[in-house]
Amino acid sequence: MFALTVHHLRFTALALTPILMDAFKGSALRGAWHTYLQHHFCPAPESTRNDPLHQNICPVCYLVSRSNGPETRRPFTLQPPLSRQAGYEPGETFQFGFTLLGQAHTLFPYALLAWHEVGETLGLGRFLPGGRHRGRYRLLQVEAYDPHTNRSEVVYDRTRGRTVQMPTVAVTADSIAQRVERMTPSPSLPLKGEGVREGVRLVLRFLTPLRLIEQERLMHRFRFETFVRRLLERLYGVAEQFGTPTPSPTPSPFRGRVGVGVGEEVRRLWPVIHQVRVVDDRTHWWDVKGHSQRKGGPTYLGGLVGDVVLEAPDWRPLLPYLLWGESLQVGKNVIKGCGLYRVDMDVDKSEFALPFASSNGH
Repeated sequence: MFALTVHHLRFTALALTPILMDAFKGSALRGAWHTYLQHHFCPAPESTRNDPLHQNICPVCYLVSRSNGPETRRPFTLQPPLSRQAGYEPGETFQFGFTLLGQAHTLFPYALLAWHEVGETLGLGRFLPGGRHRGRYRLLQVEAYDPHTNRSEVVYDRTRGRTVQMPTVAVTADSIAQRVERMTPSPSLPLKGEGVREGVRLVLRFLTPLRLIEQERLMHRFRFETFVRRLLERLYGVAEQFGTPTPSPTPSPFRGRVGVGVGEEVRRLWPVIHQVRVVDDRTHWWDVKGHSQRKGGPTYLGGLVGDVVLEAPDWRPLLPYLLWGESLQVGKNVIKGCGLYRVDMDVDKSEFALPFASSNGH
């Protein structure tokens, strides 16, 4: 079995100059952070940075030099600002999220310093008129938070000097279980004639592009079965790579018996998955592109965004998986901010409270 901890961090920044970006800002944020770390912390040649032996002794390369591995080998994810405004003016504040998986939270000081220096020295986004500098910002505050219990703590506050504390608030199996209990307070559901249970609805709100592969093609129309399979693959991979082995015989919320594959877990859950019905698909395709310095060209980040209303007789068997997926993100390009979603039992809610949305709406 595996025990997993996820450390969510919420950064608040103040724009010092114009910051010019695209409507989807994840690629620019990740690119700037990655560039600063690689250029200023690791003197090793590029050819050795993916070597496992090198990564065992170099914390920076452990974080960023996994370009040839699967997404599940990345110990972080990114949550970009969700408004589609193309940048910020001086004096505007904005927020973004950054998540460290498992023991990677011990590298928080490296991540924080890089985010600080991106704003103060390297710059963010496109070059400003004149072509010499990118946009500048100043970090004001960093919080660690658990979106499942609403616990939070300030780990950096510029007004209190440069003291930094290590984050202690984290997502764990216990916090997931607490939220499951709050969302499903009644173990029994009403019947609606002929012994058929009344369906319970929930909504998945895809906040950044969900990019999934279905039979070697992009999934342009939401299919719950495909989504669940990719979700389980993500959870299994992250748990095995970054979780802590535990001798407990009790199955974890996202992991069955040791050695059980994703396919077997899907088969075990199939009777439950098969009962899930798409009631209302409000998603649409957001065609997003980024730029890859490694590839020297564009990267395609587009995917589904919007809400999907689902109905099932009982969500309890699947809900822990869905909530873990909130914290880990799903699909391609999670390190650039894609695959971010929220689970809501209030289907009619028109707006959703985002844990990293800035106070001024940006």
